[in-house]
Amino acid sequence: MNNDGVKERSWQWILWSVWCGLLIVTAIAPLFPVNWWWVRVGDYPRIQLLCVYLVTLAVMLLVRRHRPTKWLAAGLLVACVIQGYWIFPYMPFAPKRVQWAQQQDPAARLRIVSMNVLQENDNAAAVLEIVRREKPDVLVLCEVNSRWLDSLAALDEQFDFAKKHPLENGYGIAFYCNLQVDSCRIRSMVKHEIPSIDATLRLRNGQKLRLFAVHPNPPRPGESTVKRDAELVLVGREVAKDKSAIVLGDMNDVGWSRTTNLFQEVSGLLDPRKGRGMYSTYDATSWYLRYPLDYLFHSDDFRVAELRTLEFIGSDHFPLLIELSHEPEAESKQEAPQLDAGDKQDADEAVQEAVDLTEANK
Repeated sequence: MNNDGVKERSWQWILWSVWCGLLIVTAIAPLFPVNWWWVRVGDYPRIQLLCVYLVTLAVMLLVRRHRPTKWLAAGLLVACVIQGYWIFPYMPFAPKRVQWAQQQDPAARLRIVSMNVLQENDNAAAVLEIVRREKPDVLVLCEVNSRWLDSLAALDEQFDFAKKHPLENGYGIAFYCNLQVDSCRIRSMVKHEIPSIDATLRLRNGQKLRLFAVHPNPPRPGESTVKRDAELVLVGREVAKDKSAIVLGDMNDVGWSRTTNLFQEVSGLLDPRKGRGMYSTYDATSWYLRYPLDYLFHSDDFRVAELRTLEFIGSDHFPLLIELSHEPEAESKQEAPQLDAGDKQDADEAVQEAVDLTEANK
């Protein structure tokens, strides 16, 4: 082989090594407890990255005679293990964290629909059709502005209670309910322009329930995730005081991230998706870049009667439907996450970082 051929092979190998190295970094970087946006974004596409790793490993079989390939392959295998570790709990063959409902008492049931409608979307008819068909007891809408609420005025006739907070910044929120509402207020946990719903409800059997609907801001270029992380910790601390509690909404985070795991440990709430599937809700306009961003977490005195994503409504999110059954005996059979000393310190640091950042921006 002439010198030009040798140089070409050399450059090809260098580029291939760089590519493999970058892939390995995408698995390792999110393990570090930092709030840099470009690191935290790596929490999202774990399934897609795992597929890329496997394809890359398959291609490596064609060049396995090169000794350095073995080290790159070993690194990619480690990356596969890391991604598999995080996403395995959400596989349908993994153990279920929450049991299926065992009672049929309609008075103990709670049917919820959560939707991020996308502020620029104008397909109100699709939203109204889902509400008409699914008949939820509770409806939570994210990204509503005044135009959206005008288009959904018919909901006022379908629900006994409504709390609306329209905004033009993509963080408007609305709460509709057909159960007894003891209290309901708008709260801003970290940023004034990002509201949450804090409500106390009663099921038809009289069971008292705390419900938080949230929509924290996502990781963005140039911004850390400090405030998002702090908001989830603060909400977790709030509901940890309640025997029966639910937190739901567009979390702008995936269930297997460090932040969401910390939230579950602080709150003691369960993720009903574990052992059932991803139920990816975003991006509804893409067939391959999809992640589970819309969540519902609940206390261990509930079991799941139904869980599914709903059809496309013109938004970049699919709606999420879940029906819960309040069954107090489930507490002894469903293990709630525990907060240890290390997790408590992480939670304290997350909140303090948000406080420091707010003070610095004044």
